[in-house]
Amino acid sequence: MRLYLRDAITELAAATTRVIHALEHVATEQGAIALPGYTHMQPAMPSSVALWARGFATELDDDRAALKRVHARTELNPLGSAAGYGVPSLPLDREATRAALGFERTQEPVTAVQLSRGKAESALLFELALLTGDLGRLAADVLLFYTSEFAYVALPAEMTTGSSIMPQKRNPDVFELVRAAPATVTGALTESLGIIAKLPSGYHRDLQRLKAPLFRSIDLAEDVLTIMAHALPGVRFQPANITLGPELYAAEQANELVVKEGLPFREAYRRVAARLRGEES
Repeated sequence: MRLYLRDAITELAAATTRVIHALEHVATEQGAIALPGYTHMQPAMPSSVALWARGFATELDDDRAALKRVHARTELNPLGSAAGYGVPSLPLDREATRAALGFERTQEPVTAVQLSRGKAESALLFELALLTGDLGRLAADVLLFYTSEFAYVALPAEMTTGSSIMPQKRNPDVFELVRAAPATVTGALTESLGIIAKLPSGYHRDLQRLKAPLFRSIDLAEDVLTIMAHALPGVRFQPANITLGPELYAAEQANELVVKEGLPFREAYRRVAARLRGEES
């Protein structure tokens, strides 16, 4: 299992890198396009495609680094521990298997091997929950921007599907499936933690139940990463449909009053708010 996890983590990190590169492509090609930045689902301050794309890229880079930290849990050689108490009367060279298989060190004492089972799996599932969570939020933004009310982006035909009964619609099904992915991985994490909770020491057949949620989540994360790396370069922002209202510059105007007139920020805030409400001439 640890050899499999090492390979899986390496591939997941590489797939994450490809999504980061796709986001950087969006930022480089379309970064100068202005976007309204939202808080509380309300237009708040000016932003841009570059800020939007690179914000997500930075968080995915953090997810990639976290995956590599999980890798450390897979670098302990468990061979020779048997069912958890070693192999009596056989002079096994655990160091030889460690070197042959490329583990960093041998796990000692042998009783720790079974006690540690489920930890690397759960650690990886936790990081995959965060990773797919970031991808889900990215997909949620694209879905919002694609609505006819926003129309901030156009999607390539290959990334949308026709409606079952409404001829006029193209549905962003791919991004909706990405948005749903974190639920599966979070459920798998809960399942994994529940399996190992309160197990006594030594080997127990319960531990075999770790494989299904682990494999399911790794496969899903790899699929989602592959999809996003392919889909993101085809997202085209539509500047003609993007408007930044004057209210987006309210914070900037308040700060200018603080700097230029020496007003307390509270007073500058009130003055700008009154101006936007039309209460000042």
